[in-house]
Amino acid sequence: MAAPTTTLPPAPPAPARRRFTSKHTLWLFMGLAALFVFITTELFLAFDYAPYHPYRVQLIHDRALLIPHAIAGTVAFLAGPVQFSSRLRARHLKFHRILGRVYVFSVFTAATFGFIIEFRAGAGDFPGVFVQISLWVLCTLAAFLTARNRHIAVHRQWMIRSYAITFTFIVNRLLNLWPTFFNLTPAQFGWWDAYVCILMLLGCDVYFNHRELTHRRA
Repeated sequence: MAAPTTTLPPAPPAPARRRFTSKHTLWLFMGLAALFVFITTELFLAFDYAPYHPYRVQLIHDRALLIPHAIAGTVAFLAGPVQFSSRLRARHLKFHRILGRVYVFSVFTAATFGFIIEFRAGAGDFPGVFVQISLWVLCTLAAFLTARNRHIAVHRQWMIRSYAITFTFIVNRLLNLWPTFFNLTPAQFGWWDAYVCILMLLGCDVYFNHRELTHRRA
């Protein structure tokens, strides 16, 4: 008599290994850039570093407006990357929507206080900064409206544009390492802010249309 045979259950599939993609590289670069700016620019303000002394005096003068501006901008900067997580959005859609509203509110708050600070100062950089603030608000508003109207693909594009402008606040501080940039007049600095925003937006649109730019239609 033949011995009974038993069939073992199939082994569970091995978990897929998460690959380190260009997206992860981009977020790593942005995180390191933000940390570098915090150490080399913002941290020096606490110790009255000589080259930043006039800037530090101005910040102290505007602290009642600057503190909520800085807090709101930081919240927007930290909330943005979480919003781009496809896995989190799929598993926790309600949290994604709540955090999206937090991001929009933070951008509008930071932009409003930034506008008031520049308007009160009456500095020569106001026109350029106004362009930057306007683009930031408009892109964020477009991201909010397209999400509310369920145009998710378009919403994602506007969200990328909005966060690109959010990141220009880090880019402009990285450029302080360039002596020519550090010694710009307030008017030149304000317009440079606007130019960087426009270049970031153009870069986003090149990314959105890279296939059309590099592949011929069949």
